[in-house]
Amino acid sequence: TVASAAELEGLPPDFIAAHKPAADGTIKLTTSASDLQPVMLYAKSDDLRRRMLIESNNIAYPANLAVLQRMVEARTELARTLGFKDWASFDLSNRMAATPQNAAAFIDRIVAASARKANADYQLILDRKKQDQPGATTVDAWQRRYYTELVRQSSYNFDSQAMRPYFSYERVRAGVFAVSGRLFGLEFRPAPALPVWHSSVEPYEVFEGGRLVARIYLDMHPRPGKGGGGATAATARAGIRGRQLPEVVLICRFPGGAPGDPGLMTFDQVTTFFHEFGHLVHAISSGQQQQWIGLTRVAERDFIEAPSQMMEEWVSDPATLATFATHYQTSAPIPATLVSQMLRANELGRGYDTRQQMVFAGLSLSLHDRDPKNADAMAIYKDLMEKYLPTTYPEGSHFPGTFTQLSNPNYTASYYTYMWSLVIAKDLFSGFDRRDLLAPGPARRFRNTVLAPGGAKPAADLVRDFLGRPFSPAAWEAWLNQAAPAPNTAAVNPPPPVRR
Repeated sequence: TVASAAELEGLPPDFIAAHKPAADGTIKLTTSASDLQPVMLYAKSDDLRRRMLIESNNIAYPANLAVLQRMVEARTELARTLGFKDWASFDLSNRMAATPQNAAAFIDRIVAASARKANADYQLILDRKKQDQPGATTVDAWQRRYYTELVRQSSYNFDSQAMRPYFSYERVRAGVFAVSGRLFGLEFRPAPALPVWHSSVEPYEVFEGGRLVARIYLDMHPRPGKGGGGATAATARAGIRGRQLPEVVLICRFPGGAPGDPGLMTFDQVTTFFHEFGHLVHAISSGQQQQWIGLTRVAERDFIEAPSQMMEEWVSDPATLATFATHYQTSAPIPATLVSQMLRANELGRGYDTRQQMVFAGLSLSLHDRDPKNADAMAIYKDLMEKYLPTTYPEGSHFPGTFTQLSNPNYTASYYTYMWSLVIAKDLFSGFDRRDLLAPGPARRFRNTVLAPGGAKPAADLVRDFLGRPFSPAAWEAWLNQAAPAPNTAAVNPPPPVRR
């Protein structure tokens, strides 16, 4: 709770308008992503950002830490019953990495590869903090995203709020449908007669060549009782060729959903939409080809994010953005200069984000590759933060108890999956023509060779079938180390914010 709207200075006007004060003037915020993310990015109040971060990292504390410990103990017992040394050995036995040792070595390689970039990212935001606090020697965890945004504004002439008017929810949804339809030959038709669990859920039927091939359900906006996590795609009914249509649910917490609210999204939220929709297309494609329900998913679960992460590339393509990113009031197309500025500015923070992912990956692996008596979640997390990140640990917070991916069977000991998949995704993307990413030819071939087979082939074979060679980390390394443009050091003070 904040004392008044004055504490929300810096946040977008539509955010402030959506949070009405109580009779005493106080305003209640939640730990939902729809509140948390804007606060961490834009709120000028350092204390508000600190409180929000700690609150979001203390959901269900201390009960959830005890639950997590029981989960780790139960998994170890299950793994040993099946003849494995520990849960990590069992969990990785049917993944591409194969062993905990290979996963740990992969994490170490990613940490080493990102060192230069992460340090450069941190120095830029520390220098920017010193403008506000001369003599500052560290950046706190709740300050990192805020000062990154300020560097983007002052040094790269980019304000992420300037993009939001071009990303109203309905236009982004239409863009996702249009891009996916063009690439993969699908058509999405509203199906209001389908039963749904809440009136805000949007049901659609999916057609290919005039034939019904799937049903999807979009549950896209926050509401009381829904929960405040991130975005996820879930298969409600797996497709079986000739017998059962795939039905997939997309659950997000995007802006909008209320009368008169255009649902102005950030670029990151648009990227998330494309990512999760990639999972949806994957489920539809494999569900149409496989006779057996067990083959509708990829064979190795550390490949599961690769196709979706590759779908994110279209959000950074100016030609693709031009097809749907129009101003919600004037319908003017998004300016090409704004897109260019965004692409340059988004290179900032790439190294740090990679290191942050490795903290999460190390935590999930380290909880499950040893005797549970030695698996102290908080001790492991603090140690990894100290080793991998320059920002300080936020005292009083207990992130491991809120890390819901630890309860997701796709990730348990294997959160490294996201980075493993990203390395492959960057290589898969090399199979497309960057001069025309909307050309359907490569996309249809990708759908037929990578998505449709599901688990009928090892993932490495799927990639080889598409690329004509084994996958390589070279594309990922080039992307990671892409040189960010030199900041405009003459811009000591950021420009005044544009009021909209």
